[in-house]
Amino acid sequence: MTEQDSGAVDLLRLEGLRTEIAVRGGTVHALGGIDLSVRAGETLGIVGESGCGKTMTALSIMGLLPQGGRVAGGKILLEGEDLTKESPQEVRRLRGTRSGMIFQDPLTSLNPTMTIAK
Repeated sequence: MTEQDSGAVDLLRLEGLRTEIAVRGGTVHALGGIDLSVRAGETLGIVGESGCGKTMTALSIMGLLPQGGRVAGGKILLEGEDLTKESPQEVRRLRGTRSGMIFQDPLTSLNPTMTIAK
């Protein structure tokens, strides 16, 4: 696991994440080297204009890239485990247990009458 100066362990760390999407006639370089980290107790909000890579970053982390999409480089460390080295089946197994994603419209993803965690 990665530790920072404060001794906190990164729950999620991206190191040079690059994502590409193969399209007819070439390749779209969707992400070109994203670095970020989230420690226990932190909340991260990714903001930016349309098309800047917010959703593509999240889809890359979750292993939910569109057809033709692939992580072309870098690391996705979830509690120190590099997801880029895991099989698609293992990444799928982690979804909903160790990782999750709330899509852009939280009202369609969250039910205010149910708790998220205990």
